[in-house]
Formats: sequence, C-alpha cells, structure tokens
Amino acid sequence: ISQEKASEFSKKRLTPALHSCPTTAAALSPRSYDNNVHDKILKAGNYLKIGWPSKNVFASSDWKRVLLTDYDRMEQNVGGEGSPFLLAGKRTQTFMSSGMVLAESSPGFEITDPNFRLEHSHEAPPTEGILSLYNMGDRRRYYWQCPNSVCLEWFQPIFDHLHWVEQADLVKASESVVMRCPHCQGVILPEQKFKLNQTGRWLKEGEWLDKKGHKHGESRSSKMATFWLEGPAAGFQTWQQLVYQGLLAEQDYEHTGSQEKLKSWTNLDLGKPYRYRHNTEFRTAEALMDRQENLGEQVVPEGVRFLTAAIDVQGGKQKRFVVQVIGWGKEFEGWVIDRFMIDKSQRLDHKGKPYPLNPAAFKEDWHCLVDQVIHKTYPLADNSGRLMQIKLVACDSGGEDGVTDKAYEFYRYLKSQQLTHRLILIKGTGREGAPRIQETFPDNRNRQQRKAFIQGDIPLYLLNTNLIKDTVSNALERDEPGADYIHFPDWLTKDFFEELTNEARDAKGRWCKVVDKAPNEAWDLLVYNMGCLLKLNAHKLNWQQPPGWAAHWDDNSLVTHSNQPNQSTTPALQLSDLADLLG
Repeated sequence: ISQEKASEFSKKRLTPALHSCPTTAAALSPRSYDNNVHDKILKAGNYLKIGWPSKNVFASSDWKRVLLTDYDRMEQNVGGEGSPFLLAGKRTQTFMSSGMVLAESSPGFEITDPNFRLEHSHEAPPTEGILSLYNMGDRRRYYWQCPNSVCLEWFQPIFDHLHWVEQADLVKASESVVMRCPHCQGVILPEQKFKLNQTGRWLKEGEWLDKKGHKHGESRSSKMATFWLEGPAAGFQTWQQLVYQGLLAEQDYEHTGSQEKLKSWTNLDLGKPYRYRHNTEFRTAEALMDRQENLGEQVVPEGVRFLTAAIDVQGGKQKRFVVQVIGWGKEFEGWVIDRFMIDKSQRLDHKGKPYPLNPAAFKEDWHCLVDQVIHKTYPLADNSGRLMQIKLVACDSGGEDGVTDKAYEFYRYLKSQQLTHRLILIKGTGREGAPRIQETFPDNRNRQQRKAFIQGDIPLYLLNTNLIKDTVSNALERDEPGADYIHFPDWLTKDFFEELTNEARDAKGRWCKVVDKAPNEAWDLLVYNMGCLLKLNAHKLNWQQPPGWAAHWDDNSLVTHSNQPNQSTTPALQLSDLADLLG
C-alpha cells in the first residue's frame, strides 16, 4: 500500500463511483480545488481523505472515521512508530465514542506457532496483521442453518465441509463439489449458497443458535467488533473456483515442492493464515543412505541425458572449491555423478609443489575450474568408451571478502576464452515474491561502501533459495525412482548425507540451518544444480523432441568418443548453446 496505490484507488474506483451516482455527484462541492486525487469535499462540509500508511499522513490530523484497506499488505510498523491500526485510532480519539477505525484484509502473515492448539472454534491462530486484530475483538464468525428440515442445525461454512469426487481431470473434480452439513451430512448444492448467505447469522465467540434461531450462550466481551468470513461463503467466489485453484496449488506442490501457490490460495481464496507443511519426522542421513545404489564411481548411468555441475566457494582455514555433478534424465530424475574438492592451486613454490588454494586472494586460482570442472567429462556406463561433457556449471559468487571480485574477474577471463555459455555466476536471495531465477547486471560504481567492484558488465543470476529448496526437499522425500527422484551411488560417505539433513523450514517458512555450524554443502550444491535447470529452461523441454544436449546418447551433442579432441583445446559454441543464449 503506497501513495501510488492510493492514487490508483481514487482514480479508478472512488471518483468514477461518486460521479456515476446522481445523488453523490450532486453532493460534491462544485469548487474544483475541493476535489482532487487525494481529497474529496462535499457541499455539507464532509471531508474524505484518500491517504496511505505513513508518519506524515497519520500525523497532526483528526478524523472521525478511518478505513484501512488491505491491512496485511501495509507496513506493520509505520515509520517505526507502531501499527497502522493504533496510529489510526489516535486520529479518532478526539471524537471519543463516535470515532471509529475499520480495517479489512485477507490474511497475509504466516502462523507464528505451528504447534498452537485453538481453545475455541472462533479463535484465529497466532499471527500478525488482521487476524491479530480479530483475536483482540469479540471474534464473530458467520453461520448457516442446514436447509434439511429434519436437521436445521447451524454451522460455519468452511472449506473442511466441501466434498468432491477425486479424479485426474481437475476441472471435472471441481465441478462435482458440494457442501455437507457437519451435523447430518446432508448435501448442500452450490446454487443454494446465495440463499444461505441471505439468511446467515453472525455469532460472537461463546454464542450459539438453536433450531428456531434463538441465540444462547455468553458472548466474549470486547470493545472491538471483529468479523472473519472464510472463502466458501464469499459472495464473488464459487465453490468450483475455490476447489479448482486449490487442486492446482496442490499439483504444483507435488511437482515442484514449493508451497508458495498453496500459501497464496490459502490466504487469498480461503481467507486463512498459512501453516507451512513439515514432515512429522524430518528425514535422516540414515534414511537417505538406504537409497544408495551400485551405480559405479564417476560414471554416467543409463537414463542420464545431460550433466550439470555446481561449485561452492569455501573460505576460512579450509579454503577450497567444493564441486557436485548431477546427471539429469527425463522428468528430472537425477543421479549424483561426482563430488570432489579442489584445494590446491596451480601456483607452485620453489620446490615445484602447489600452493594451497585461495579464491579470495588470487584470481589465477579460479582458472583451475576450466579443466577440472567446465571441461571435465565422464564415461558412459555402457562401456562404449564414450564420454559426456557437462552442459552448464553454476558457481556461487559470494563468500569472504575478495571472493566476489575474483569471481567476476574469472567470468571476464571466460569471456576471453568464449566459455561464458558454460558457466553462470549465482547468488541466493530470500526476498519474498522473488522469481526462482532472475538475471541481473549489478553495478556498484556509484556506491561509497562496497566489498567488490562491479561495473554492470557481468550477468549474475539471483536464485530464490526458499522456493528451490522446497523443490530439493520434495525430491529427497520421494521414495520411488522416477520423476524428480534423486539417486545416490554407494561410494558416497555418511558425511554427504548429513549435509543433506542440516536445513529445515522455521515457523515462518524460511529455510535455515538445524545446527548452526554443521556443514550443508551437499544441500546447497543440489540447489545450485537446480538453478542450472532453471537457466536452461529445462522444465519446458519436449522430451519427445529434445535439443541435442538432452537427446539419447547416440544422438547427444555432448557425448563424444574418448579419441575425439577434448573441448579444452577447441572450445566451440554449439548451435544448441547459441539457442540457449538467445533465449
């Protein structure tokens, strides 16, 4: 909610509404300066202000009534001075009991305590925003009376009471939806919704209705009247739409592991706060180790169509590159092909021994990635002697001071070698609403304080790690080989699997470490490899007619015979690579 949105609301909604009705149009002041985008004055002296949540708008003004729209999209601490609801309340204080503040919104905040138990059916879970205000009031919920003349009991029309025939066709499934009375299980059809809404009743917490509609019980005492209506009773939303959108969100969660569409559907369509899904028992290293297979060491198994690699830059006392190579098949079935470290540089001391790697200090230490990762090949498992090259490498660009500078210098070196189509620099972002992957060109030449010199000439891909980690988590939870399943070879050690189990979602749905200093490289590198898939638009592949780099081995443009020239000596740009670069 901003000044721009306030202006848009005034121009698109309010002003046309006032002028379209002869009565309200005649009531407006005829003086042109009395009516502008943010102020409307009536002949009777009434003054309507269209504002936005800011310290200046709230300050030094008295208003008899204040309406806060879409409350959960507002800043909840306006200019550091407190909640918009309390600040608005201060503006009505002069009018005493005749002053009023009204807030409306769909929920937009996560449940803060996922283990919370409701003490009353009218209570909202602990969360910020509009439902926090709701819990402060008398907590009114809407009730329908069962149309079955034998039943006539009252109940809340909530999503739990909707039923449909489960089937593969989501449209047909949603068209079968009905509501069942929780008391008699009688069927209520969608066309009955309008009449039931007309005869519905609002009840405060503690109140109940008998079959004749008489009110009983002791209501919750509060000076705030608060109301909560869930999606099935909403006037402009059909049950078919509600169920269809919910099934689509569930389908997206099954395919990607991301809960963002489920969250949006729950907030905006159901009118409820979202509780992030967690496994009742978090996966263990031992459980993942049970999935190990005899796949051969550093070999490309049958089913792999192309390879990606990811590089994590480690600092501190053990400076190194950690590399993980994944093979991908149809429907993104994955195989761990290789995992290794590079901790020796190509710089030699006076005895001819390599110096330890230091990616933050020496740009030439990055050059080893060309031969040891970008041009690395792996033998196919068919013993044909053929080799598969890596299609794309994702390299983390962050770390201790100096790493970002050296990463950018390395990318400029790759430009001189015509190899930028083989590697992308990445950076994680936890910004809510960010796309899974976004190409940016950072430029900090005008910034006074900076850790690296970046001049807008290098593409940096921002990965929404929260969303991608959902996908990785979903893949690790699959227990049957096939789409999105990850295969683990039996040469991987327990350390690798422990690295896969050191992150979990917190109460607010953000991925964070379970144990602060425990390693999680295997997990992060899976995320980076997924970033390669996003960069390649692999989710749009037509597996019936795949590009050359994702074809069967006999037709695959990245499969070569061992006696053919290595790409390290002839770095050529293939047509499929050019297509990727051109989008």
